[in-house]
Amino acid sequence: MPVSLRLLHWTTIVCTLSCAAVHVASFFDRAYYGVILFVPLLFVVWPFVVWQWRRVPRGNLMSQVFAAVPRWMKWTTGLLFAYVFVNYFACRSLNQGGLPTVLADKRLVLQSGQQILQVLNPAQFAHAQAVQVRLLSGHLMVFYALAWIALRAFWLKSGTAMADAEVKGR
Repeated sequence: MPVSLRLLHWTTIVCTLSCAAVHVASFFDRAYYGVILFVPLLFVVWPFVVWQWRRVPRGNLMSQVFAAVPRWMKWTTGLLFAYVFVNYFACRSLNQGGLPTVLADKRLVLQSGQQILQVLNPAQFAHAQAVQVRLLSGHLMVFYALAWIALRAFWLKSGTAMADAEVKGR
């Protein structure tokens, strides 16, 4: 694996694991807003992932010429896409479509636009913040994981992957 691809590969793994840790912590009402720092990096990683796509020979992404994309990659990709939708709608439902906000008079509320949906106590507010972070971290985790899977698939499908691949007889 070339150094440029290896660096991108490890970046996606570290980002996926970091976002997953924040995501899991949100289930315990821990809101780590630092996960927002992974958003700009996503706009750096994905163009490089797409750039790596150019290394795959035309028509080879679907063919069995070099290597088959493992079944676990296909299933994982499908499950990650499903999880993005489930996570989005579950988090929106839990926060009633609003955002946890502290008003000027120090009230803790769920607010949608200018409408106050609910006044919260500190424990409910912490939970609403954790759900908000869960929404973001879940999406980031999935997008970084999909970047990692794409890089692995591109590596399998590119001609240079043959140097590391096992040739199976029929």
